[in-house]
Amino acid sequence: MTDIPSVQWVHLKEGRKPEQEQSESVCKKMFRNIKGIIFDFDGTLFDNSRIAFHVIADNPIATIRVWRERLVRSGFAGRDFLTAQNYYRAFFTELGKACHLPAERLRAWYFNFYMPRLIRVLRKFYKPRPGLHELLAHMDTPNSPIKAAIYSDYPVLEQRMEALGLPPLEHINFYGPDTFGAQKPAARPFLQIAKNMGVSPEEVLVVGDREETDGLGALNAGMRFFCLETGRKRYFRMDPYRRKRDMPQGTTLLMYAGKWEGLINLLEERLS
Repeated sequence: MTDIPSVQWVHLKEGRKPEQEQSESVCKKMFRNIKGIIFDFDGTLFDNSRIAFHVIADNPIATIRVWRERLVRSGFAGRDFLTAQNYYRAFFTELGKACHLPAERLRAWYFNFYMPRLIRVLRKFYKPRPGLHELLAHMDTPNSPIKAAIYSDYPVLEQRMEALGLPPLEHINFYGPDTFGAQKPAARPFLQIAKNMGVSPEEVLVVGDREETDGLGALNAGMRFFCLETGRKRYFRMDPYRRKRDMPQGTTLLMYAGKWEGLINLLEERLS
């Protein structure tokens, strides 16, 4: 029987060493052999609290459609259609059924109205997390010791980055469903991003705010995961194999969690 990995969480507290790692500094342990970082976008690079409310308030008539889009999207978690064309065909077919409208009509609404509305909301209500400008500037160089990428489950990432006031990036690539035809936590996109970086999966740290998408994606791809603590309640406990008590336990997978400020400090130290 295959050994089942368990998950061990290490909570990073600024100025302290985690109990599990008394003999080694947090920075040295967390970034040991790390050569690439995959950042989630929504909720990670900015606090996206109340974003659904703001999107709906921008056009209350579309309330039901917005919520159905979110429901359909949640049902696509982890699904890999290999190409963007296949993904969007399946996605808008399901959304059409949910809204009782033709798929092509929902596609036009999504890209011509919904995404522009989301961009407008980002520009009006949201800002990048403190220190993000400087961090990306340090990493957006050909000689950066850690390569970076940004991966979102929503499209038009470049426009959404611009809406937050972030500058164009030359050496940090953006990825989304229009790149892979898949949604987190499917492993293939994470593995492809690592390949594009020219690093192995075990040399990649995934930074995100959701265990069930960013965390499981990292786990499925054999990468490390830093869970950003945002104060928002999550009802998913990372035990992806739902291991029973009588099942054998294999390798312990080390996952990290902490606040944005602590992560920024560790990254700046590693990049300096």
